[in-house]
Amino acid sequence: MMENNMSYEEFKEYFREQLKNTLGECIEIQEQKCLKNNDLQVEMLTCKEEGKNLTPRIRTREFYDLYCQQEMETAVEVATEILGDRRKVDIHKVIEPWNVMKSRVNVEVINYEWNQERLKKEKIIYEKILDLAVVFTVNLREDEDLKMTITSGLLEQWKITRDELMSVAYENFAKAGYAIISYEDVMEQLFGLRIESELCVLLNRSRLRGASGMLRIDLLQDLADKKESDLLILPSSVNEVLLLARKDNMLDMDSVKKMVEDINRDHVDEEERLSDNIYIYRRKTGEISIWNSEETNCE
Repeated sequence: MMENNMSYEEFKEYFREQLKNTLGECIEIQEQKCLKNNDLQVEMLTCKEEGKNLTPRIRTREFYDLYCQQEMETAVEVATEILGDRRKVDIHKVIEPWNVMKSRVNVEVINYEWNQERLKKEKIIYEKILDLAVVFTVNLREDEDLKMTITSGLLEQWKITRDELMSVAYENFAKAGYAIISYEDVMEQLFGLRIESELCVLLNRSRLRGASGMLRIDLLQDLADKKESDLLILPSSVNEVLLLARKDNMLDMDSVKKMVEDINRDHVDEEERLSDNIYIYRRKTGEISIWNSEETNCE
């Protein structure tokens, strides 16, 4: 067993060799940089196999972390299992006709300004709302969380228009499993801690990429009516947002915005950041807007 003292650069070379030995000579392992959320360049290892139309990828840094925490054997074993499973996927069989796939289409939100390169380079279909880009995803397999962000190329393959895609996506989104739960319950479920808080958390069933729930006006209106108040929407990450009733104007909004910016910088992975802005849901009008320092109240 090798000691866990290799540098990242040393690990990459050795790890790649071990994967090639495990997967076989017919598999080509390549290093690649891929654009991810917020235009981050992420180092990946891709697994190319002759005759296959899907190229599985894994994040090199994540497996270096696994190696540091455990051992090389574990990192290779886990990577081999993931790559092996994904190699079984035939993308032409997975991306079925539109009438089959449309029930698997949904909505996610990312930051518009922070994703300019990715939106353009990958020709992602999106709609700009506030400072966000609403993007559309499709689950490739019903039983697994294997998603693809929908691009113009996929629209051409399905022979549908952007408007047709958006209509179906928002229809699915309106019925999708989003919920608002108390921050107290979240902390108790995750950490066994009971912490009193006025905050609520809006998320989806998987607790991944659920910040799009902030666009579910039905859920926001229900909470606003219960609280008899407008709501502040705090972008915790791309996975969820926090909600807070604003029953009066005692909150120092500049301080709240500064808090969001500090948390993003110090506690949220750069790839998972959604926005440095805070939003207001107005109970009377059913509208969401970005708060700015010139606003004095939410009435």
